[in-house]
Amino acid sequence: MIMKIKQDRTVYFREDGLWVNQLNMDPWTATHHATKDDALLAAREMLKTEGGGELTQLSVDGVLEFKESVRA
Repeated sequence: MIMKIKQDRTVYFREDGLWVNQLNMDPWTATHHATKDDALLAAREMLKTEGGGELTQLSVDGVLEFKESVRA
């Protein structure tokens, strides 16, 4: 049996004004976006292509805003 690697992602605001879409298991794997909506769209599309997973969004203050499951 092949074990599926979790592809969960978090979208958060960075101090330099960019929104980050980051793969949770690898802090070096991220995309950077001018808007929160662009980062969320990218995260959802990546999760769909990678077999699904959890998407977490943090507010500008770093507080949990929501979590959602994205299916492949």
